Parts: sequence; C-alpha cells; structure tokens
Amino acid sequence: MKFPFYLSFVILLSLTAQDSPSATIISPAANDALRGEVAIIGSTDMPDFASAQLDFAYAANDANTWFPLATLSLPARETTLYLWDTTSIADGDYMLRLRIFLADGSLQEATVPITIQNDTPIPSPAPVFTAAPSPIADAQIPTPFLLAASPTPTEVPRPTPTPLPPNSISLTQNAILSSFGRGALVILGLFILAFIFLRLRNN
Repeated sequence: MKFPFYLSFVILLSLTAQDSPSATIISPAANDALRGEVAIIGSTDMPDFASAQLDFAYAANDANTWFPLATLSLPARETTLYLWDTTSIADGDYMLRLRIFLADGSLQEATVPITIQNDTPIPSPAPVFTAAPSPIADAQIPTPFLLAASPTPTEVPRPTPTPLPPNSISLTQNAILSSFGRGALVILGLFILAFIFLRLRNN
C-alpha cells in the first residue's frame, strides 16, 4: 500500500518542479541581430529571490569575463529588465546572461547568444524577380499632326460717322418767347375777370 503513496509523492514533486519559475530571457531571442536601444525582457520571479544580475560577454569568452549591465533588487515576471544601448560596444557576436541569486545561496542562470550590428547593415531578403510582361502585339502609335499657323490679322476699317438729321420737334427761341407771352396774357385776363366778379358780388 506504500508504493502508490510514494509514486503519487514523486509525481507531485515532478509537477511542482515543472511549474516552478526559472531564470528566463524572453527577448532578445537566440541569434537575434541587435542595433540601437534594445529592451531586454525576462522573468526573475522565483521563490526566495534575493537579487539578479544581467551581464554580457564576448562569444569567444575563453577567460570567462563578463561585463555587468544591471543589478535587479526586485523580482519581475515577463517585463523589461533593462534598456541596453548597443551603440556603446563594437559590432560582433556576444552572449547575454541573466543570473538569479536565491536566499539559500544558490543561483539560476540563463544565457542567450546574440549579434550586435550597428555599423554593419542587417541583410535584407533577396528580391524576387518576375518575368517581364510580353509586349502588346500590333501596338498602334498615334500619328503626329501639325497645327496650321493662324493667318495674320488685318486691320478692319472703321465706319465714318454720319451726321444726325435735324430734330423736327425742336423749338426756336422766338417760338418760346411767343408762347411765354401768350401764357402771360391768359393769366392776366383771368386776374381781371376774377377782380370784376368780386366787385359785382360785393355790390
């Protein structure tokens, strides 16, 4: 009866070990070509977390020399651990390392090989050539035509003005004076008649 109990205990420990977090560098990925400012994304959230260290080294690191980038005092999960300005180092192949120090004195480590290419252009994919379209058969080219020059304009003679005929209803000075005199006599006669009428009425 004890064998199934021990078997269940071993399975539980293995599942717990699989679910426990570890030092992880999510980005950049292995063999990525980096340039400019790069966000290093990872996880350091582990039980008994004490601190974490982010370093880099040359790919051919025979002397095991690492250059520190950042020291992390708080655990983090799937977030930006450091913004790395890669323009401060020469182009080449490097190793990026994340180490997590635990309270019991142990540590966990993750490394990622990368390439820095700030001065060297990152190769672009080769262009795909397609067949040139066949020429259209019997293509008709429009025939050029010339515009005829417009004739030189000639001066059109202007018509000579003719005098207007005399106005048949215009009045002369004598006719105006004669008409004025007749009007004055008529008014004077009306005054005389009015005076005679008033004298007779008063008598």
